[in-house]
Amino acid sequence: MKITWRELAVDLSGQSSDDLMREWRWLVPEALSLRMVSALGDAFLEDASGAIYWLDTGGAELTRIADSRENFDYSRQEPELADRWFAPQLVGDLLSAGHSLGPGQCFSYKTPLTLGGDFKPDNFHASDLIAHFRTLGKIQSQVRDLPLGTLISSVALSD
Repeated sequence: MKITWRELAVDLSGQSSDDLMREWRWLVPEALSLRMVSALGDAFLEDASGAIYWLDTGGAELTRIADSRENFDYSRQEPELADRWFAPQLVGDLLSAGHSLGPGQCFSYKTPLTLGGDFKPDNFHASDLIAHFRTLGKIQSQVRDLPLGTLISSVALSD
């Protein structure tokens, strides 16, 4: 299946950066504004200077990846970076298996990586963007300081 940017990024019409980033403020400064969300629910944010940051929601990492929009738009065309940031093979596998995204949705983890989930098609499902970002933000904030390999028996998702 041929994958295009139409399948790799979600339409953010009607989405508020504040709503999506609310549970990530422990990691994402308010000064960063939402520029793009990948089909797998990672956010690309921009600061006042135009620099682009990648919020890897599965790994709970925020990384500056480009000095400008132009540099980001160029860099995301490079196969190695596109693979890392957008995982086109995984998205293609999900779409080929009959999964699809509706408006305001991304593919989200059934079991997050930090709770033992895999980065494989059977661990993803279509999810509302707000639910994806709020749920993962809450989980990641609770486990962020635990040593790698710590057995996690529960997380709290209520406010």
